[in-house]
Amino acid sequence: MGIAGKILIVDDEEDALENCRRILSRVPYACVSTSNPSHALALLEREHPGLVLTDLRMPKMDGIEVLTAAKRADPNVQVVLVTAHATIETAVTSMRYGAFDYITKPFTSEELIQVVRRAFDAERGDGGGAHRPAASPPRTGVSTHDGPVQIVGSSGLMRAVLSLADRVAPTDSNVLIYGESGTGKEMLARYIHQMSRRVDRPFVPVDCVSLNDALLESELFGHEKGAFTGAHAAKSGLFEVAHGGTLFLDEVSGMSPNLQARLLRVLQERQVRRVGGTRFTHVDVRVIGASNENLEDLCRKGTFREDLYYRLNVIPVALPPLRSREGDILLLANEFVTRFVQRVQTAPVSVPVIDPSAADLLMRYAWPGNVRELQNVMERASVLVDGPTVMSTHLPDRLQALADRDSVPAESASFKQAKQQAVESFERNFLIDLLKRNEGHMSNAAREAGVDRKTIERMVKKHGLRGTF
Repeated sequence: MGIAGKILIVDDEEDALENCRRILSRVPYACVSTSNPSHALALLEREHPGLVLTDLRMPKMDGIEVLTAAKRADPNVQVVLVTAHATIETAVTSMRYGAFDYITKPFTSEELIQVVRRAFDAERGDGGGAHRPAASPPRTGVSTHDGPVQIVGSSGLMRAVLSLADRVAPTDSNVLIYGESGTGKEMLARYIHQMSRRVDRPFVPVDCVSLNDALLESELFGHEKGAFTGAHAAKSGLFEVAHGGTLFLDEVSGMSPNLQARLLRVLQERQVRRVGGTRFTHVDVRVIGASNENLEDLCRKGTFREDLYYRLNVIPVALPPLRSREGDILLLANEFVTRFVQRVQTAPVSVPVIDPSAADLLMRYAWPGNVRELQNVMERASVLVDGPTVMSTHLPDRLQALADRDSVPAESASFKQAKQQAVESFERNFLIDLLKRNEGHMSNAAREAGVDRKTIERMVKKHGLRGTF
């Protein structure tokens, strides 16, 4: 975890290093610096900076490589790129690889101090970075029987989710996680478990819709010998297996009314009775439920017990769909590529980078399958890539089709529709060119276009360009 107020400065020019140190010493911040980018990796491990300020163009190792290494060492560290040669390609790539911001040489003292202050505000959770409470243990260093859980995400929505998870994890309160299929509900449940006091006890997941009523009842509560045909021996239920730990009930909305009643009694009494048995066994289990349906709506329809809903819904957590986590798509894509390449390679190997054209398609796609779909797409790309770069041709056809979708009007489109398409295409291209000329500065772009900043912000949001410049 990065140390608040500590900055690692990387620049191959000693004069530039001295200038940054001199400016930042007035605030003051604790600065560590190196003119050798290769040494930055060792300093990242040793110094744990909260912010990395790195030049973009350097010999042997450029700023994008420093950025990638920094994010790999600590996904929550803030990185600001410094460049005298700002281009749209490098700006887009740096921001999509997780840079907090970039600043163009020559810069004023105030410009540098402002961007650093904003980065540290974001690092504390006051702005646009990842929130990490000082009292919380590191997210990647806690063991469970299934291994450590690392949740990648620095978007505002995911910061809010992880902040809430950090707060509720040390308690024994039941949690109910909402989210579409593929958003990572089980991973968040595992994260809450590994951050809790129950981390050394079992985490037991149960899929409530994959088994029929009788099997699920036996799985959850266990059975005695002879309780039903085929019960040749007594069996402990998963509540007993999870004693002292966490039981994760995935898609709890799929439970039948009979099982809902039994589950409610266990939650109330903290005791289980096996199928066919008469003896009650005390269990100390924290329950985390998950659903891709709104349980409150199901209660109104009469298909889910209201009293059980209130037992489970002590702490509701809503996981956002991937399409709402625009700032996380490239972070996750790079994480998956790294993971898959390292899995299949026995010797150390450089991880392919994602080409800007491929990154653009990843950002534009709607991701109906959420994080799970992105994971599958990047696994496919990792298998197909045969060089240092993941190209758009390594992505599935449904993503590649996005490149031509806007430029080919439908044959059946009416004149009005065709005109609207042309207007929107012109508006989008005009906006991109305008922001290119002004290096992404919306205020400058607004002045040049003769409109107010809010108009530019609205257009950026409308055309899905947020976080691109």
